[in-house]
Amino acid sequence: MKLASLFLLSVYLSLSDQIGDIKNLNLVSSISPTQSVEEGSSVELECRLGNVPDRAEVAWVRIRGVEEVDYLSIYDKEDGQIDYEEEQATSEMSEEEEGWVWRLILSKVATSVAGLYQCQVLIHDEVVSSRKVLLNVLDPNKVEHNTKFVITKQGRNITLDCTDFEGEDVNWKRLGETTVVQNGKRLSLIRVDRSDSGIYVCSVSGGSKTMNVSLLVQHIPTINPSKSIMSQFPGYPSSLSCEVTAVPVPAVSWYSLSSPLGPSLIKSHGDLSITIDDYKDGRMTSSLVFYNVTQEDYGHYSCNATNILGQASATAKLVFSPIPVLTESGSATRHEQMYKIVMTFLVMITMQFD
Repeated sequence: MKLASLFLLSVYLSLSDQIGDIKNLNLVSSISPTQSVEEGSSVELECRLGNVPDRAEVAWVRIRGVEEVDYLSIYDKEDGQIDYEEEQATSEMSEEEEGWVWRLILSKVATSVAGLYQCQVLIHDEVVSSRKVLLNVLDPNKVEHNTKFVITKQGRNITLDCTDFEGEDVNWKRLGETTVVQNGKRLSLIRVDRSDSGIYVCSVSGGSKTMNVSLLVQHIPTINPSKSIMSQFPGYPSSLSCEVTAVPVPAVSWYSLSSPLGPSLIKSHGDLSITIDDYKDGRMTSSLVFYNVTQEDYGHYSCNATNILGQASATAKLVFSPIPVLTESGSATRHEQMYKIVMTFLVMITMQFD
């Protein structure tokens, strides 16, 4: 009798699974804890899935009320994913060692998107498994911010911490990214290199307090010219620029490479000046500005950067243009350039008829 009962039960479970009558709450095995983010930032909600049947659909919805939801994204193995509000929310399905992970990324959140979000598994349009997560959107003016600055050498291990804050629910993210790097009051980074440089945000107490830790990993300078070749007609302004990345702060200089005596150091004078934008997060931009290009200005130039770890250089070239090139600058200056260009063309046309 007992064996017969077990056989009937197994047959019932098999048939029920085929028609989708069984509600398996473990199909959605876990979901992100309550998320608290500042208005205007981005957030990622994560839903981990169990052994979801091939015929099932997976959805992210926002709960509006009793039996009232907005579908944001839906996925099935045959058709892939569909995002219904791409400007506000996008989704991503990925396979990891522990199983499938279904993520919802909300960009530039506003207070209007705060509320309950649900990850659902559906079979034949019926929800058979789901979990909810609460999203809080905070007013940035009411969030307590703190900032720390950390500089370390490449290859070292370093630990960032926000142990001064009270609260148990603590996580770390990189500024501008949605994925949680690590949970806990300490963030350990092993054998750091320049790719680890950036701002790490520690959020505690439901997001009511945050600490920004700006990590700079020391490295030799690298230089990228904005444009390797710039062209301009004589009598008009132009500039050569290079972006320098280095920690600690580098010394930047420009050299003319067109002299028969070899490279010559350039100093600001008259119609030529060197500008350097503020050094921030290990980066700066230096420009060699020609206010009134002459024939002698055409040629090759070198942007050089040096710090205690080493030096780097990159070359750029200023060449002749048969017509004036309008440069990017303030509206008043642009109007002056346009007027000058028109007058130049009028003079050229007049000379042809003389």
